[in-house]
Amino acid sequence: MPKVADLASLQQHDDILAGLTTNLSETRADLENDSAHRAAQAAVAEADEHCASLEREQNGLEDEIAILREKISREEGRLYDGTVNLPKELTDLQQEIASLRSHLSDIEDTELALLDKLEAAETSQKEAHAALGREEAATREKQNRLENIIVKVESEIAATNSERESCRGRLTASLLAQYDDLRRRKGGIAVTHLRAGACTGCRVSVPPSARKRSLDPETPAPCPNCERILVGY
Repeated sequence: MPKVADLASLQQHDDILAGLTTNLSETRADLENDSAHRAAQAAVAEADEHCASLEREQNGLEDEIAILREKISREEGRLYDGTVNLPKELTDLQQEIASLRSHLSDIEDTELALLDKLEAAETSQKEAHAALGREEAATREKQNRLENIIVKVESEIAATNSERESCRGRLTASLLAQYDDLRRRKGGIAVTHLRAGACTGCRVSVPPSARKRSLDPETPAPCPNCERILVGY
């Protein structure tokens, strides 16, 4: 194969490798990105804790209700068992029982309101767990899909690298040094083509003499403007 064609082929392989490498890097980053899964886990943890907090509050109210009911029962027993005889003491005891019943009613109302909150919280908890389940399934599907893509891209990279090395092996050390230097200085593009009388690397019109030199398949011709190797065919 003519030297210039080998250089053009080498550039093509390097371009393909650059694209594949970027694709591989982005795919791996996407594979490692589990922000949606972590958000779903956080939502479940928050919902679980909210329900647990309301249940603790309910248990506290139930304990308080039980204590009040026991105290009311005890005080009503005193009211009717004849141990309290003085009118003032009876009046005070009746007032105490009424106060206890009022307090009990307030706490029971608070518990009813709390039960409504707990019911809503449990609904949200179930929804959060269901959403996490869906996200976990989506994550597994995503992992399988991206892992398959990674395997495919890695295989393509290996094959392209093999072709690239074969191409480099056909070029002289001086041409490789020239090519590698141009790639380093020119943003990875060492070989360009002539299109409509202009260099595709710098987009500048090429004079006729340079166009003629770019048609030589054995001698690399530099673009007069950007210095890249110009291929006219």
